Amino acid sequence: MENTSPSEIIRRPIAKEVNYDPEYLRLENERLWTRVWQFACREEELKKPGDFVTYDIGEDSFIVTRALSGELKAYYNVCQHRGRRLTEGCGHTASFRCPFHGWQWNLAGKNTHVSDAVDWGDSLPRETIALKAVNVDIWGGFVFINPDPDCEPLMDFLAPAAKILAPFQIETMRYGWRKQIVIGCNWKVGLGAFNEGYHVRITHSQTLRWSDNCSAAQAMGRHGMFGYPEMQDIFGTGSKRLGFTTDDTRQAIADFYVYIKKALGAGISESLCNASQRLPTEVPAGTSPMDTLIELARMAREEDEARGIPWPNISREEYAAAGIDWHIFPNMILLQSQTNCQGYRIRPNGGNPDSCIIEVFHLERYPEGDEPCPKNIRNDDAEDEEFWGEVMLQDFRQLVQTQRGTKSRGFEGAKLNPRQEVAVANFYDCYHKYIDQP
Repeated sequence: MENTSPSEIIRRPIAKEVNYDPEYLRLENERLWTRVWQFACREEELKKPGDFVTYDIGEDSFIVTRALSGELKAYYNVCQHRGRRLTEGCGHTASFRCPFHGWQWNLAGKNTHVSDAVDWGDSLPRETIALKAVNVDIWGGFVFINPDPDCEPLMDFLAPAAKILAPFQIETMRYGWRKQIVIGCNWKVGLGAFNEGYHVRITHSQTLRWSDNCSAAQAMGRHGMFGYPEMQDIFGTGSKRLGFTTDDTRQAIADFYVYIKKALGAGISESLCNASQRLPTEVPAGTSPMDTLIELARMAREEDEARGIPWPNISREEYAAAGIDWHIFPNMILLQSQTNCQGYRIRPNGGNPDSCIIEVFHLERYPEGDEPCPKNIRNDDAEDEEFWGEVMLQDFRQLVQTQRGTKSRGFEGAKLNPRQEVAVANFYDCYHKYIDQP
């Protein structure tokens, strides 16, 4: 897919109807989700043959599993007899059995049992009732599926994101925690909240005690990213352009990691949090902000290596090229670092254009054999700060009101920031290249 220049994207109006008109939801089910590679699960969820995950998107459902051969497989989650779904959630099985009439399939998708098969005589060949397979592939430890039989290879679809993010070795990370919420906004409104840094100064103003927030975004093929390439203030010194100053970077960084662990629980590893608390006593007063950050990384790296957790070697140039936040088209957000990765998957909630499922997860490096296996916990209370933390609740509060506002006769459509919201504009540009083509 060809890139469109940022200036050209920004000049195009974004029709407000895409966020609430049921016709767009119908077109997405027909023309988007049937044609794109999409994150279905993590490979760590499919350790053994027979492990499976059910992935629902729009009106469709898929089974992703590991066959006896060790190969990953993905199928439409539907019985070939009467259309009943075969699985829910995740688990382990030797075969897929329909609870309605008892038809069965093995892990390779071959039908192994039809109840009272003699009634059909020779008019129901087993090869005609195999589970319908879809494409499946892996990148970064994420398992992607694509229902389009003629789709391009996953690595071509992910270009250039996969290459730029490769140094971070996300495939060596594992889930630390997983959460989900059903919330009253369109999935594209939800996605947009995590696809730009422009909102941070207002929505997350408490974070300006530690860093600036003047981001710059780029279109990267289908995908998008943003970072802080022109930031004058080093992390831990506060947002000078907004009047925040810090006398002691050591204590500021220590305070930040305590805060972010409580208020978000992501974007941080255990080793970084531990190391940050040592800064005020082990780093001499007067140490420059940059040298303080270098010491933080050294301490954390030493702790991890002692626990059997090697860090990937990432150059400054690779860090700069990767920014801090990636949108992987169509509905995935990753905030990567050397030690951990925060991620989001935002999906439509069935046939309701005013509702979506937002999943938030934290990946981290763990000693081999010591990885947690967290469940994906659902909590629809968008005011439960103990569960979600302050930062996520601040985002959630914007979404329902934005969804309502897009329907107003007084709203003509989004007018995006030409520097900080290019990734949002690029999403809608690529979205229409699918939606507008039969």
